[in-house]
Amino acid sequence: EEIFGPIMCIFVPHDSDDQAVARANDCPFALSSCAFAKDPKRAKALASKLDAGMSAVNDLEGTTYLSQSLPFGGLKQSGFDRFAGPEGLRGLCTVRSVCVDKLAFMRTAIPGPMQYPSKGKGHLFAMAVVKLFYGGSVLDQIKAIFSLIKASL
Repeated sequence: EEIFGPIMCIFVPHDSDDQAVARANDCPFALSSCAFAKDPKRAKALASKLDAGMSAVNDLEGTTYLSQSLPFGGLKQSGFDRFAGPEGLRGLCTVRSVCVDKLAFMRTAIPGPMQYPSKGKGHLFAMAVVKLFYGGSVLDQIKAIFSLIKASL
């Protein structure tokens, strides 16, 4: 069961840093982590290998929580979403694509066979377009061009 509160687990590996990381990552919860070492580069290397939503190097986890410009959230059973920071704001946004013709003389349009009211050839036209672009051979693509012409008439 996840303990949601300030706790500190301390263990010293007997063999290697990799053993320490493996032991720390052997947990179904991963909200935050801290790595402490005399050498800051070593602590940073350890923190970068820890499975956690947030990591602090030679400091308490509270620094990652208290900085509201950083994303807050966990991994594994501690959750996958984020709040705060740019990542948290993205969760409140609707991402959309809007395509506009940039050149007046070059316009995109729905091909005639696929326009409403349907003349019953739209599906043939669409299948020919797929075969044209994804046909397995040049012969398939040539056949697709003839199918496009036939569906357009």
